Amino acid sequence: MKRVNGFDTPAVQWAFVASGLVLMAVAVWAGFALRAERRALAAASATVTQLEDERDQLQASVERERAAREALALQLGREREASAPASPPTLTLQPIRTRSPRGPQTAVPQTPAPLVELRLVLPANAPAHAAFTVKLRSWTGGDWLWSRGALTPATADGKPAILARVSSDVLTPGPYEFIVTTAGPSPQDVAVYEVSIVRSNAQS
Repeated sequence: MKRVNGFDTPAVQWAFVASGLVLMAVAVWAGFALRAERRALAAASATVTQLEDERDQLQASVERERAAREALALQLGREREASAPASPPTLTLQPIRTRSPRGPQTAVPQTPAPLVELRLVLPANAPAHAAFTVKLRSWTGGDWLWSRGALTPATADGKPAILARVSSDVLTPGPYEFIVTTAGPSPQDVAVYEVSIVRSNAQS
């Protein structure tokens, strides 16, 4: 084999040795860098997976809390509906022209409800823009038993009427009169109503 001139000199040989060492060092560094990059990628992938798991867990927790709130809202709504007081029974009376000599002609059974909504239909000649006072008295003894003042007309069955709630303890069995007058220092009679409260079959 023919020798190449110059390769047998020490300087060239050391240059090749140095180049080989540099290449080896670069290869080693590249290997370490590649492994480090792979470890970084694996760590990043693990972090992404962990974050995704945490996101899924958080989303599941939010869904559970939302479902719990909706269930609680439904339960509270049902409890409110169950605890909401029912409307009290009504007692609607028409004004009389003259006092009955033998007692009230209208008789209604006593109610077990704690309150009764009284509806006194006003006569056609009642003052249109006035406040009224309602008083209850015994038809037989004339004792005053209950009163409400400063009442303004509302409507009952499409007609002007005085509405007030009366405790059922006041309306025990017996005959009664409701007296409606205008409110103020000089009250004027407006209408009289009669009713007899009778004991219901359930209470007899």
